[in-house]
Amino acid sequence: FPIVWHDKVHHSGTALTRSIKGVTLSTIPALRAIANDVILDVLLYLTPNYCYDVLESVTDQISDHWVVPKIQQNNPDFLSSGGKCSVVGHSLGSVIAWDLLSLKKDSLTQSGRRHGVHITNSPNEGNSAAISYQQFVKTEHGASASPGSTSNGGDGVTDESTWGPALPKALEKVLPFEPDFSIFLGSPVGLFLTLRGAHEVFDSLRNSHPDHPKAAPFHLPTRSMYNIFHPSDPVAYRIEPLLLAQDTEELPEPLYLTRIGEDVRLHVKAMQLGDTITKKLSQQRSSLTMFMSSITEQAQAVLQQIDDTSEKSGKKAKSNGESTKDGSLRFPLAGRGSRLDYQLQPRVIDSEYISAVTAHSQYFQNTDVLDFVMDLVQREEDIIDLTTDETIVSSMDFEHGRTTAS
Repeated sequence: FPIVWHDKVHHSGTALTRSIKGVTLSTIPALRAIANDVILDVLLYLTPNYCYDVLESVTDQISDHWVVPKIQQNNPDFLSSGGKCSVVGHSLGSVIAWDLLSLKKDSLTQSGRRHGVHITNSPNEGNSAAISYQQFVKTEHGASASPGSTSNGGDGVTDESTWGPALPKALEKVLPFEPDFSIFLGSPVGLFLTLRGAHEVFDSLRNSHPDHPKAAPFHLPTRSMYNIFHPSDPVAYRIEPLLLAQDTEELPEPLYLTRIGEDVRLHVKAMQLGDTITKKLSQQRSSLTMFMSSITEQAQAVLQQIDDTSEKSGKKAKSNGESTKDGSLRFPLAGRGSRLDYQLQPRVIDSEYISAVTAHSQYFQNTDVLDFVMDLVQREEDIIDLTTDETIVSSMDFEHGRTTAS
């Protein structure tokens, strides 16, 4: 279902639109229109009032005007009988989807605590709608922190640190369902979380956990989450590094996106083999003779590792719905799966800079993305029978400037 929010918050009658039009230079109007419609939206979304208007517009359309009413028109018991909805967000729409999930998480938190949304103009800690993550920490652990200071032993978490949006007041409505899966395409969520100080928050959560896990024990109310990006997309950012310690030296490589149970293409395997050999050569260039004697053995070991990983990933994908190369590393935020970050497989002949021109706008034409989404929808554990009406799956896609769903 399409969720169009851009025009609702940018109509010509608003003072903001009139002011922007007044200060915009008249030269190169086509480029300035793109800057005002795209780049400016990202900057404006960082402001509490504009962020509130966007989230309110999207939530109202889902709950009251479009998605839920349309679904229940044909199936009145859709949500109550366990019908599944899934969210797919593109570009800034993925940040909107993340923030909607953060608001949903707050609404589900026991005892009325809200620890993911920062209310900018309400210092009243007794109001549960205004409790930010830092205030949650003070409630849980008895720590004290004044504005602008740090807490929990000086781990860098400030009163403004949060994984959710900063709003002038609490939203009255949240998502009326928990998504079956959430997919972010070409997403700047990682950048937004960094600007919000979420890395320090996740470190605090991990350090306060009794088991001290490698990945932060943080999750949102969605059964699974996937951050999919083109390696050359200039707008896309990773999420997994924010869930690991800030001093982590070797970050896990993002997985290649494949159909569930299938392996990467042959030319990608060849690229992986070449990268591994190049790395080994640079590590052992001081002892070239030793390297040459072991290069064949190393190549065989790499190929065997890739084959073993493919076999294990295929078996695991049938039960978890995703491939994983490192069984010891699991991100709770991924939900049913283990990993969050997935990169599209490169073509046989590909240029990073040429691909960067179109990478951000090609996700909905990419067959790997479409096949992956269809695999998620058609998983046997989620779908009883696609030929009956017993289970209906709806997916919503929050694009930048407009939100579409199918």
